[in-house]
Amino acid sequence: MSGTVSVDRSIFGLDELRREGEEPRAFWTDLPMEGPPLVVGAGVARVLSKAQSHDVSVAVEVRSGRPEGPGEGFELLGSWRYQTGSGEQMVCTMDGPALTFRLREDSGYVLQVWCRGGDTAAARFEELMGQVFPITDLEEYLFVFTPDG
Repeated sequence: MSGTVSVDRSIFGLDELRREGEEPRAFWTDLPMEGPPLVVGAGVARVLSKAQSHDVSVAVEVRSGRPEGPGEGFELLGSWRYQTGSGEQMVCTMDGPALTFRLREDSGYVLQVWCRGGDTAAARFEELMGQVFPITDLEEYLFVFTPDG
């Protein structure tokens, strides 16, 4: 699954639908909005882009076995344990869900997040601001979920 996500205020995230009767837990917007490029919680993650308002390409893959890197130019932002609840996942912006996808409910995954273009995104954003709208192609993100266990 892939698509374009409109990033605003340099942030976007992962979240999932909550089930009726589920114990309360953080939404992606409850995670710290400053700090490392990625913060991951139970069924949620916050991504901090290096550019402000722009459109990014986002791809989500579920793989079996040990995932390999996506190719030239991508940097691994990290690898985390990711626990689902309902399994009804979404990539979100401050305006709400942008892309939806499904993982197994009540399951553990290893989440790897890759980015291409992040090292130059801020400088390219400054060059394009006021010249081009919408600003696109500054960054690409790949979220890889591998079943844990």
